[in-house]
Amino acid sequence: MTSEIDDKTAGDIGKRIAGIHRDIGYRDGAVNLADVRDTLKLDLRYYSAESTDLVDEVAHRLRLGAKRLMDNPAALIDVVKKFDLRALYIPAKKRILIDQGIPDLKKRWSEGHEITHSALPWHREYMFGDDKHTLSPVHHEEIESEANFGAGKLLFPAKRFAKVCGDCNPTFSEIKKVADHFGNTITTTFWRFVEGQTVAAFGLVSEHPLRPKAGEPAVSAFIKSPRFRVEFPAIREGALFTQIARYCSRNRAGPLGEAELVLIDDNGERYCFDLESFSNGYKVLTIGICRGPVADTVPV
Repeated sequence: MTSEIDDKTAGDIGKRIAGIHRDIGYRDGAVNLADVRDTLKLDLRYYSAESTDLVDEVAHRLRLGAKRLMDNPAALIDVVKKFDLRALYIPAKKRILIDQGIPDLKKRWSEGHEITHSALPWHREYMFGDDKHTLSPVHHEEIESEANFGAGKLLFPAKRFAKVCGDCNPTFSEIKKVADHFGNTITTTFWRFVEGQTVAAFGLVSEHPLRPKAGEPAVSAFIKSPRFRVEFPAIREGALFTQIARYCSRNRAGPLGEAELVLIDDNGERYCFDLESFSNGYKVLTIGICRGPVADTVPV
């Protein structure tokens, strides 16, 4: 799960990312991250967690607890593998490092995430990793959530994304078209699509309810549109996941099914949501869009 970002912070991040788009002269389609790196004077390199060359690059970035791993290369690489780190930002060199083994579109998201770290001044103390700035797990989660939020804004420029999404229906077939337009993965497009809805909407990134993996959380992300967050604060992801299991097919990938679901808002009013689930082969993505209030004659 990810922590929610307050409106002030979200607004600040949005303004900084919009400034980057202006600086590179963005118009439409996929954001050219090479142009972004040139503007911010960032260096991009790829690494392998199997290589000891990684040590020199990230020794001052990774720590175990509050102790640096400067003098223990083996332990450093163990940490990279243990926490499945796929990308890093090294402030001293203004360098972004990305695991060369991940798919190209996922490299793009990782790069956007690290670019955001570099662009937010309040992340610098964390990125330099001084002992006095050791972060609590909660603070770490906030920092990573902000970087993810910024990556979404960077890779899906607000005005163009709103226009493209406003011209399509909230279905996975349409979401795939939007993903192609902006050159990003279906999962990241789905995430931003849900967050950008003007109606109450939610999204779940979960395990397949009929094919769960041992040791994995049932729901790894619960995404909410602004209206859903305000109007349906009592709705929990566990209850939604239970509903998904009732209509999903056992298919490993592709469309899994559709359904209708009635949810009660914070005022006790009943609203009907259209649900659709899709598997990308690794996770199940479910989108729920509010269709409107339930008529009195409709049985629940």
